Amino acid sequence: MTENGKFETSGGVKNATEFYDELSEDYVDMINFLERVETEKKIFEKVISDYNIKKCLDAGCGVGLHSIIVSKLGVDVVGIDISQMMIEKARELAQTFNSSAKFEVLDFSQIKERYKEEFDLVLCIGNTLPHLLNEKELLLALRNFYNALKRNGILIVQILNYDRIVENEERIINVRETPAKIFVRFYDFEPTIIGSPSLKVFEIRKDFLKFNVLVIDKTKNYSHKLITTRIKPIKSDELCRKIQMVGFKKLDVFGNLEGGAFEPKSSKNIVVFANKI
Repeated sequence: MTENGKFETSGGVKNATEFYDELSEDYVDMINFLERVETEKKIFEKVISDYNIKKCLDAGCGVGLHSIIVSKLGVDVVGIDISQMMIEKARELAQTFNSSAKFEVLDFSQIKERYKEEFDLVLCIGNTLPHLLNEKELLLALRNFYNALKRNGILIVQILNYDRIVENEERIINVRETPAKIFVRFYDFEPTIIGSPSLKVFEIRKDFLKFNVLVIDKTKNYSHKLITTRIKPIKSDELCRKIQMVGFKKLDVFGNLEGGAFEPKSSKNIVVFANKI
């Protein structure tokens, strides 16, 4: 790891941009995009109605799933992502679905240069924040989300439930099979040793995980590729604390986007609704 807390990428481990550029050709099928465009519409209908949303920033939009859903519900949407290839795919899909959503390649650290108090809603959905590998990057992203919101705007963050995943060392995150391919998403746990093992004064921490996507092509005699990056798991207490540190005052924590109760030992996700008051 370098001095500023960022990993040098080597041995097949890609940075987040490289990871999603390579995954972009398969991402639509991997996340079941076509079905989710319909099934998740009701979730955002309620959010838009409850909070009177007119303009939305979709931060870490990927191929534009939620940008397209929200724009089709009458909201002015800007989707941003660090992956050029994902943004190009999002633009293609927006045309296919006759969506007005706009997309641009933009790092979270650059949001403050483009947007200030402009949005009623900032979405950061799809386990995006764990790709920020140190506290400085995470706080900067959250602060920029806060500054991009109008007063009384709302931030919605969704990540996987790392309270449960880290405690149980759960490796398999998702397996999805389509007629042509199989997608397996899984973790490798990378213990970090703090202290001096030789003096028997040390602590083994699980600060980082390797996030892997195995893509198996059934149409090509089950040929496969493995794409790997690093993430930093964020537990619920840490996520809420960091969100409050940048200025958000009112937080609600759920186990899913539908508003179900968050259970640290069993919920699949951590979802935070944070208001800028």
